[in-house]
Amino acid sequence: MKPSAMLFDLDGTIYQEGTLISGAVEVLDLLKDSQIPFRFITNNTRMRKNKIVTMLGNMGLIIASDDIFAAPHAAVLYCQNKGYKNILLAVQDKEIAKDFSEFKLVKHNPEAVVLGDMGEEFTFELINTLFNHILSGAELVSMHKNRFWKSDDGYTIDVGAFVSALEFASGQSASIMGKPNANLFLLASLQWDIPAAKIVVVGDDIESDVCGASNAGMVSVLVKTGKFRNENLYDSNIVPNYIINSIADLPDTLKLS
Repeated sequence: MKPSAMLFDLDGTIYQEGTLISGAVEVLDLLKDSQIPFRFITNNTRMRKNKIVTMLGNMGLIIASDDIFAAPHAAVLYCQNKGYKNILLAVQDKEIAKDFSEFKLVKHNPEAVVLGDMGEEFTFELINTLFNHILSGAELVSMHKNRFWKSDDGYTIDVGAFVSALEFASGQSASIMGKPNANLFLLASLQWDIPAAKIVVVGDDIESDVCGASNAGMVSVLVKTGKFRNENLYDSNIVPNYIINSIADLPDTLKLS
């Protein structure tokens, strides 16, 4: 099918280990020439969008901050809609606090615990502190629930494991903001006014990208780059609409050229 619009995962789909994946720039240029709108959706909670834009620019891909829809943005919208005023924000990049500037960021008596990936800062003390806030009535709002990601050092455990621990210990389910939550995909494509069934999502994660696309009623393309693993594909009951080796294969697969 030829898409009316496209949503792209970033890490593992557009770039990997600090380098653009071969064919990424050419595919995006082709979409621009064909006047097919696209945006990037990411669960990245380790850096603000402006840092992502700078990082991609250094790799050779020039995009604007508005081209990216990230999980922190969805968390902000969620907390706004819930009417929260006081939140505890647990993220590794302290600059992300700027995205939550309309809230009072507190360490005591939060209405919500907003959690992103803390990397090596995930300690027993931190998890136990968050656990006690949840027991006291704070809602656990997780920016995503990814199980792992692929870093320069190999596969790395992600925030999802710690979210599961907090859910198990507290008996409370977290509200998940990022992929595979359908809201992230729908919010990212809202301005296009294009039916979900005509939007194609491209990503390397069968759980967050492919399942998320399905949850949103969109078409999915799984790329065999980034964190893709054959065993995850074969062990999953999630079925992508298309499977390709990399983003470079998109034009032939979707009849873009």
